[in-house]
Amino acid sequence: MEEKSRIIKKTNADKSRAVSFNDSFGGSENQFRLLLKYLPDESFKDINLILNSANHDLIEKDKINIIWMQHFVNQKEAQNLGSKDFVDKLDYIVFNSNWNFEKYYYQFKIPESKSTVIKNAIEKIEFKEKPKDKINLIYHTTPWRGLVHLLKIFKSLDLDNIELNVCSSTKIYGKKFDEVLGKQYQDIFDECKSTKNVNYLGFVNNNNIIELLKKTHIYAFPSIWPETSCISAIESMAAGCEVVTTNLGALYETCAPFGTFVGFDRNFDNLEKRYRKILINSIKNFWSEENQKKLKLQQESTNFLYSWDVRSKEWKNLFDEMRKIKK
Repeated sequence: MEEKSRIIKKTNADKSRAVSFNDSFGGSENQFRLLLKYLPDESFKDINLILNSANHDLIEKDKINIIWMQHFVNQKEAQNLGSKDFVDKLDYIVFNSNWNFEKYYYQFKIPESKSTVIKNAIEKIEFKEKPKDKINLIYHTTPWRGLVHLLKIFKSLDLDNIELNVCSSTKIYGKKFDEVLGKQYQDIFDECKSTKNVNYLGFVNNNNIIELLKKTHIYAFPSIWPETSCISAIESMAAGCEVVTTNLGALYETCAPFGTFVGFDRNFDNLEKRYRKILINSIKNFWSEENQKKLKLQQESTNFLYSWDVRSKEWKNLFDEMRKIKK
């Protein structure tokens, strides 16, 4: 495990990151851990894999320098990708969606010859029959991505036998991050706790999220955040949940052709009205024969196309090819 230990040690020591890798269980950090899990140690020989941090100090002259960029193009850690001097030091840049690559390409003129897209992946989720006595909704991402709008919409629903589980907390990025930003979202968390048929669960680890998704009918995600991939949506689809979201960022690329989309609108009143209408329709039609056929195909397709068995081969092939080029 010498090569993996080297990479983990360096990633933990990276002070340029907005959050500590060791303490964070966000999407990027979990993807990084899973890649290390699914590839053998020898695959990382001569590889300097950098997660999200376009930092000159992380470059190693005697290694193959590959940055895995999952951040949106406007985030602080990504800005050096606009520097030719930094990009020249890189051997390759891996993006997590075509949408994300295009944003960097048009803003920073990232060379196509140094870029590729390897999409995120999940561990297989076994299908479990959904409960028939009620419809369970879930929101399982950070609060700033749309929770305030979902709660407002949910309160306006005049439907029976509907529950919403909210798994959202700033603790996902570690204690220090939570201490800085946690108070900012306490009001919306308290509102969740006091709202009828809403179960506020706070930070829930990923294994328990998966178990919840198996009992969930709809991932209700009125996203106002430019997702560069969206692992929460991928996991929801793999668990057989209908994903009702917006078409902002890479969400359409990630969820099509199965997702149920609402056109994003920066006028949030308009967005909430349109999302409410679509969500009600999805709730009422969840058990229709046509929808059940779609969800079955979605569950099977997502578990295959986004599996680590498939994705790990893409990473192995990339590392092998880069070593050949460097010889």
